[in-house]
Amino acid sequence: MSRKRKVGGAAAQHPEREIPSNESDRVEMFTDGVFAIAITLLVLDLPVPSSGSLPDVLMEKWPSFVAYLAAFLTIAGIWVHHHTVFERVARVEPAIVLLNLLLLLGVSLLPWPTALVAESIQNEAAHWNGIVACGLFALAALVVMISWSAMTALLSRRPHLLRRPHDAVWMRRSSIEAAVAGIPVLIAFATSFVNPVISLALYGAIPVYFLFSTSRRRPRSPVGPSGSGIHD
Repeated sequence: MSRKRKVGGAAAQHPEREIPSNESDRVEMFTDGVFAIAITLLVLDLPVPSSGSLPDVLMEKWPSFVAYLAAFLTIAGIWVHHHTVFERVARVEPAIVLLNLLLLLGVSLLPWPTALVAESIQNEAAHWNGIVACGLFALAALVVMISWSAMTALLSRRPHLLRRPHDAVWMRRSSIEAAVAGIPVLIAFATSFVNPVISLALYGAIPVYFLFSTSRRRPRSPVGPSGSGIHD
């Protein structure tokens, strides 16, 4: 009994101490593999001209390259932010794993609507096809954002899963950002009724903000010189 009290007292005296654990490594490695496959599939959809003037054919297929860039930036933004989150995660529970799988469902789905958007833009007569394709892109993005918001919100309420207790505040902020990000995604989809090209451009602009936002954040130092944690 006395030993348990000593352990509990030591933990209370050092709330900023980082929890040594590799339980989240497998989740992050599996996730990295899915991201790599999704980005590779995007490249496979880029056109390879077999005849005619190469510059003319490439200019004609410009929607494919714009769609590729939008999807690449989206997946890259999600991956960078995912890495930042799991830098702070020490342990995982089944609920976190399931929400992470839901996130990967949206990521792995992105190459398909990307190809559909590019094809519909090239066929200007099929305006409704472009709207449906942009809607599918928005659906995949919303699946990612909803699962992201839910996962980080859950982590913020379970600080025992985090490396440092004060990371719960960061998780709560990340959850709110992911939820708010759904608004510009819906706006981008709405613009597809006017022009799918505008919608595609907005889809590509949204993840740029998250890349910039994440790059400004640095991992928190576990303990500062005075014994208190250093916050961002």
